[in-house]
Amino acid sequence: MPQLTFDIPSALAELPQIEQERLVRAGLYEAVRARRSQVESSIAAAQKEVRRLEQRYGVSFSTFESEILPDATSQQAHEDYNDWYFWTESLVEQQQFLDVLRGLDLH
Repeated sequence: MPQLTFDIPSALAELPQIEQERLVRAGLYEAVRARRSQVESSIAAAQKEVRRLEQRYGVSFSTFESEILPDATSQQAHEDYNDWYFWTESLVEQQQFLDVLRGLDLH
């Protein structure tokens, strides 16, 4: 297992190593759990935005990008494309990160 080195408070350093490890593991577990919740919220927000744009145009992002955008003349369509691209990429990235967080074994 890879190791990570970081500074700890003196009081923690005085505890037996097994207690230090238990505290660090418990802290990591709680931090990962909290971060997972934040990422899930980010995913929900991105999904909401993607759905909103899908409903506006009645197509998926890839269909919009390949079939509608090339002929679009309105500024709004191009602004929506930028937003849609951002939310789609964000969704993919956040889902990949969530998969990593879910795969962590901190017990």
